[in-house]
Amino acid sequence: MPILQTAYSAAEYSQLRSLVKEFDAYNGEENEALYRPMRDMLKRYLENVLRLDLTHHLQAGRYQRNPQRTDYRNGAYRRNLVTSFGAIPMLTVPRPRKGGLPTKVFRRYQRRWKKVDNYIRKLFLTGVSTRETGLVLEDLLDTKPSAGTVSNINKTLHNEVRQFQRRALTDQYRFLILDGIWVKVSGHKVVKKAILVAYGIRQDGIREVVGFRLARAESGPECESFLMDLRQRGLLGENLELVTIDGSPGLKSAAELVYAHVPVQRCWVHKLRNVSRYLKASQRAACLAEAREIYRAPGYREAVARFRSWASRWRPIAPRAVACLEHDLEDLLTFLRLIKDCVLRVKVRTTNAIERTFRELRKRIRPMCCFANPESCERIVCALFVTFNRKWKEKPLWKPTQFTQKS
Repeated sequence: MPILQTAYSAAEYSQLRSLVKEFDAYNGEENEALYRPMRDMLKRYLENVLRLDLTHHLQAGRYQRNPQRTDYRNGAYRRNLVTSFGAIPMLTVPRPRKGGLPTKVFRRYQRRWKKVDNYIRKLFLTGVSTRETGLVLEDLLDTKPSAGTVSNINKTLHNEVRQFQRRALTDQYRFLILDGIWVKVSGHKVVKKAILVAYGIRQDGIREVVGFRLARAESGPECESFLMDLRQRGLLGENLELVTIDGSPGLKSAAELVYAHVPVQRCWVHKLRNVSRYLKASQRAACLAEAREIYRAPGYREAVARFRSWASRWRPIAPRAVACLEHDLEDLLTFLRLIKDCVLRVKVRTTNAIERTFRELRKRIRPMCCFANPESCERIVCALFVTFNRKWKEKPLWKPTQFTQKS
């Protein structure tokens, strides 16, 4: 008799032999060979837990007489449950005669573990469409969730959106950056709507998306309402040193009204894009390269001198381009007058911080022709911003003691 057979019972020896055959069949892929036995063990474990839950609920074991018995066994039914180890088909669930079985194995009507729902949600938010999500999960979990199932799972983000938009804010922000992006939202017809975004940098260097709002346009009233909401929730602006905007007239007027004591900085990237519209293709590279030297000046006076030199050269060639930059020159050079540290100047002279999040948003919505409704848009945008905030919390822009005083 083999040594293994003497060390184990006949049933255990048979199971070991079948497991060895599984290993041989997978040609050394131990993980795949263990997958099926582990899932079968999980099924048996869950069924044992369910039987114990029923015994505890009835206050009596099987065939046991007990005057404190509350109910009686009434057979069992079978149901499927999707776990992080894969789909468990035909799970045997015992049931009492009165009502359902109270158990912590799954909630009522639950067909998937919460971890599986979170995985589906994250997969969808990374850019996989609702239909393709099922194809991706089919091999991994032995189940194929429908597009409707994926949509229903993502609807659970609705409460998270409301909590994000209504949470109390602190007044510890030194810099506030405002920008907007246009998206297509479906309704009775497809329309374009603006997502207004506020990005803040705190005194300890932590950056975060403070808030966002889906608006009909970047108009003055819409932007004013958005900023007033931030103010009412706690962002009074007592510590704000600068508000950077993308150049939208609505955002500019709203910022000057709600945070009247805070200087406004125009974004250089947006302004140079506007300047390039008045240049010929052959002129753009040279003209814009020289224009960028203006905001790289060590101080305000040097920047003005560089602008005058740039304007004297390009005014005869492209007068409209020079006039475009000259019109907002004071707002473009605000950061040079107020901030002395070069590291902080780079962070606040543009709205690039928000544009980085917009690139991720565009990547996410590229597989979609448009959002199905405003709620769907808010869910995806909120999930993206919460993810960024979580990452940024661990990576401050500077050490807490580096820029504690106003620069």
